[in-house]
Amino acid sequence: METLTISRKGQVVIPAKLRKKYGLKDGEKLIIEDEGSYIKIIPKTTDLTTLCGILKGQLDPKAVRKQIEEMRKDDEKREKLIGKASNE
Repeated sequence: METLTISRKGQVVIPAKLRKKYGLKDGEKLIIEDEGSYIKIIPKTTDLTTLCGILKGQLDPKAVRKQIEEMRKDDEKREKLIGKASNE
């Protein structure tokens, strides 16, 4: 856990260790969410490479492939059902 100090201008500095871990760079946009009893800061990124870097080590590639395959099978089933329904 890190402790931050808020400046007179309302600014905080994200520790270098966390900036490096999450791939945060100068000028990058962040999202701040009010969660009621705490706030949450989330990197705002559309860069898939950065997102994958954030998730590195948190996802099991085999489990991801299995999930994708299951989703494809579900899509195929839906398409068959839609095809049958439109032919009736």
